[in-house]
Amino acid sequence: MNTVDSKPIVTWLILVYDRAAAERFPFKRKWHRFNYARSTDAEAQEVLRLCAHKRHDEGPPPDMPVGETRVSHELGGSSGTSKQILQYRHLFDYVADENNLFADAQDACAFLSVALAPNSYFEDETQHPISLVQVFDEEAKRKHGAGAISIVLDEPESILRCGPAEPIRPELWKPAHAELMAHLSDVYAQLARSRWLQARCVVSAVAKEKYNAVLPVHEDCMAVILPFRQLYSKGSADDLFNRCCKIHSQHCPRDHPAYDWVNWYRTRFNAFLDQPVTAPFSKSNLPPWRYLDAFAYGAKVVHASGKKHKPATDLDALLAGHAKEMVVMEYHYILRTLLGYVSMVIPVLRHNVTHWTNDLGWAGKSSPAARDLFEAR
Repeated sequence: MNTVDSKPIVTWLILVYDRAAAERFPFKRKWHRFNYARSTDAEAQEVLRLCAHKRHDEGPPPDMPVGETRVSHELGGSSGTSKQILQYRHLFDYVADENNLFADAQDACAFLSVALAPNSYFEDETQHPISLVQVFDEEAKRKHGAGAISIVLDEPESILRCGPAEPIRPELWKPAHAELMAHLSDVYAQLARSRWLQARCVVSAVAKEKYNAVLPVHEDCMAVILPFRQLYSKGSADDLFNRCCKIHSQHCPRDHPAYDWVNWYRTRFNAFLDQPVTAPFSKSNLPPWRYLDAFAYGAKVVHASGKKHKPATDLDALLAGHAKEMVVMEYHYILRTLLGYVSMVIPVLRHNVTHWTNDLGWAGKSSPAARDLFEAR
């Protein structure tokens, strides 16, 4: 028995795929509770620390009258419980009757819960971890036999295991194609490693048209404007994502799963750019590409010559019709959504292009990447 003085109740809702059940979907919801009696003092303290983690980048909550509800929007950051909690999974007991989950609530000093990122952890009926890819492999085997596997959207590992595509039309491949593919990979790596992506975006209403906000700092936002512009802008020197996807489609056989995978995400990337944003942050009718141009060109971060629309007018209209915090929140939402589509394609492009250049001897890139120029030896 440990000697933790204060004992919050710590709960964990785990979604379970029960392969023995006739109805396997939706996943079963099984509640678990931390067992202090089976833990050491150190283990209990660490579980409490992981579940009670406090952020240090936001100020004190505003005063709010009892019974009043205020909306808070959040993007990114480490808002969930760290996966380190998985080390202590064995100390959580299954509670079959949810009515018993808080049976002794009057003796608890607090209530905490494990909140891992969505779709990041599942178990099977034996309490062993299982991934979504493994789940759908099980379902594929039921339908098609023992050797069947599944392709699961938003799970690149499910397609990478199919192996690289054996390419077609080698006569169409050019060294410039390898350069373009490498450039896309570098741009994505820059964005994925950026402080901008790690920063949290939180906007909370404190009164009508008044908000508290925690947003990425100016310098971090400025650092990603040009890389993103290369991804989405339709200029002849930009449109990097579409150009690389088209090159891939020239050489990837249609019967290889990578062909449909890349085109599926490319189609959604473009559809998202062209349709008015549906996020709850603002009620603008601007499509995302104009929303992004309003920031890049309207704020004169990038020279705007040749633009048929008026980015500065768009930006003024956004700021006149909505609180600045909500306009900026929508901007970050658009960027993160676009990066999500690109992140699903990059591993597949790298997988295939590496095979084509390294294994088959197709021409690779020759010019140094920007990081090779600027980083010290």
